[in-house]
Formats: sequence, C-alpha cells, structure tokens
Amino acid sequence: MLLTVEPIGSIRKQANKTEILIYSEFEQVVTSMVDKFGNHPAKGQKLWVVHKSKDGARQLKVTEATLVERKGNILTVSKFDASEGPVIDITIQPSS
Repeated sequence: MLLTVEPIGSIRKQANKTEILIYSEFEQVVTSMVDKFGNHPAKGQKLWVVHKSKDGARQLKVTEATLVERKGNILTVSKFDASEGPVIDITIQPSS
C-alpha cells in the first residue's frame, strides 16, 4: 500500500540540539500543544516526533524528544538521531 502524507514541518540539526520548524499553515499543531500544557511549563515536556527515517526514503520513525524551548513556530528539542528533513507529526507523550 502506498500512503502519501504531507509534512507539517522540517528538522534542522544544530550542534547540541535539534530545531523543528513548523510550517505556518500548520501552526494550529503548536497552538494545540501549548493548550495541552495548561499551567505546566512547556520546557522539559516529552514529545513524540514522527519524521522521515535516515535508513529509508519510504520509512517513518517515531522519536522521543524533550522540549527545550519554543519560539513561535520553532520548537527546540533535545538532540536526537535524525537526518534533516520532513516532520510528519508532533504530539505530547502521554504521561504514564
């Protein structure tokens, strides 16, 4: 089965962190996440990032990352092993 998905953002790697740029037309994703944070600070929040896998052009990977900072539609998260490329989805990791 072939499934086509549209990316909501892109990954930019930095020296000791990873930045996720959410495209402006998908800014409601960031707004929804901030609403879910409630009174709790966003920093340190665990996120799941669905992104293109380094291993294959047609594979996706789900990676856990810790939110370091948010500035508008740019999320700075802990460094994780990913190639620069499309982000398919971001969600808050459910608490156990």
